[in-house]
Amino acid sequence: MKNIIVSFPSEIDNEFEKIHQLLMDDTIDFFHLRKPDFDYFQFKEFIKLIDVDLHYKIVIHSHYSLIEEFDLAGINLNRKALSQLAYADEVDKCFIQPLVLNNTRIEVNRIIPNMVTFSAHSFAEIKNLNFDTDYVFLSPIFDSISKDEYLSKFGLNDLDKELKTCNTNVVALGGVTLDHKEVLKETGFYGMARLGDFWN
Repeated sequence: MKNIIVSFPSEIDNEFEKIHQLLMDDTIDFFHLRKPDFDYFQFKEFIKLIDVDLHYKIVIHSHYSLIEEFDLAGINLNRKALSQLAYADEVDKCFIQPLVLNNTRIEVNRIIPNMVTFSAHSFAEIKNLNFDTDYVFLSPIFDSISKDEYLSKFGLNDLDKELKTCNTNVVALGGVTLDHKEVLKETGFYGMARLGDFWN
């Protein structure tokens, strides 16, 4: 079962020390870097402060063109990112569109990321995706730890049924703690992602 950590959305004390510790932990598969208030240059500088030998575990949630500058694990898309998506047959070959769907593959400035993931909030959203993904986050599976009033709309019995008929690797996010590992595995999740549980 994949073990994933999502960054705290804002800056926190001793953040880089904690990031280096988690990236060096062999039990952590990927680190999703999400800083929604960072502009391109802040985001780039943030990545530069992380040991380059550990970049292979980092998946970025914005400023996707940085995969040209850093050897990262991949990118994570969401509904907002899809609004910027162009289709290969509609793109002028002389013009580089930042985010392009070419058949079922996502390209960033004509580069195919090592990995593409997606953040979803329903199975309908997952089933309607028209591009290849390595895995998809589904949230919130439990009541969120980091966001007040962000409550789960899922029951584990319903999730079990949906996951059995889903052809996509689904990772549980939202209120997830280490104590949930076995029940999430039994329910059929591909992995678990922690945010509030880890950073708190």
